[in-house]
Amino acid sequence: MKTCFIALSLFAASLVSAQIAATTPAPAPRPHRQPNANFEQNFEQRLSARLGLNATQQNALHTARMEAETQMQGMNTQRRTLHTALITAIKAGNTDQIDQVSQQMATLQQQEAAIRSKASAKIYATLSADQKTKLGDRVDMLGGPGGFGPGFGPGPGGPMRGRRPAPPAGAPAPQN
Repeated sequence: MKTCFIALSLFAASLVSAQIAATTPAPAPRPHRQPNANFEQNFEQRLSARLGLNATQQNALHTARMEAETQMQGMNTQRRTLHTALITAIKAGNTDQIDQVSQQMATLQQQEAAIRSKASAKIYATLSADQKTKLGDRVDMLGGPGGFGPGFGPGPGGPMRGRRPAPPAGAPAPQN
């Protein structure tokens, strides 16, 4: 009697769950989007606002960054290939291959840093003296996301890490 009751309960529970599953619509597929495009555009807008770039400077900023992006397009594929080769060499214990792949990865990183730095130099050349003063030594922020150095802002690794931002001109310094 107990087994019959348990079997009936399980059968009823499976019918209910099947009915719920059949009436619940499948989630709509997420549209394919290019997150980099929005992030790049937002970065350019924030940098333009922060430095007060005019239309010509904004155009130069966009052009320099897109040229750099075009030059680096194939590098992501290369990086993935090298990463896979490095993992294979590690698993095989092949130290000579590890050295070789590591050197290739370092060369690729050097090329990326040079491309980003050259783009930053093009952008920096368009800035006025006041904008260069406002930027200070933080030229790394011209490199943008994935730039050649730490990003701007108080985040981890940023140039302000462990420091408070300078008070506005004429404001008293904070007391600790």
